[in-house]
Amino acid sequence: MDTEDAAVKCHELARDLFSWRKHKDQINLELVRVSLSDAKKQKNGGLVTGSGREGWRLTTKGLDWARLHGNRGVTPQISRRRPGIGNAGSVDSRRIDRERARLTSADYWSSWTLDRRVDLRAAQLAFRIDDYTTEKMSAIKVARIRAMFPEGDEISDFLQEASRLLLKDPNREQ
Repeated sequence: MDTEDAAVKCHELARDLFSWRKHKDQINLELVRVSLSDAKKQKNGGLVTGSGREGWRLTTKGLDWARLHGNRGVTPQISRRRPGIGNAGSVDSRRIDRERARLTSADYWSSWTLDRRVDLRAAQLAFRIDDYTTEKMSAIKVARIRAMFPEGDEISDFLQEASRLLLKDPNREQ
């Protein structure tokens, strides 16, 4: 997400926190940039990755934090459209439908539904991670796919467990 897009959403969700002091209708881009930079720091949880130049992305920790705290304080007004409900087959809904079909048609999904277990190879296949995938790209892939399926979705638990397994893997490139 571009810093400016993040700024618009921040201002929409918490106008008083991300506005100019004297002109509340104006977005303070510097406050948003500093907040994103702070959220990137490991001492603050490493909730995002990226920069103003390359854009910002939630990490898996950031996604977990957002899901845990999303209903407290500032409540995000982001709506997750459901396929077939007023979105006329948007690009996002088609992408989610494709990922759902890919994940639920794999052998590892059958195993998961039987015994709620996932192994490292299944996790790698689910997130399309191989020996050539860097740690940074792995984190991007994990966060991107996990963000498609909100908490409570049948696939969300599987993806959360698979991502935990990937993050614990001592053989992953550092």
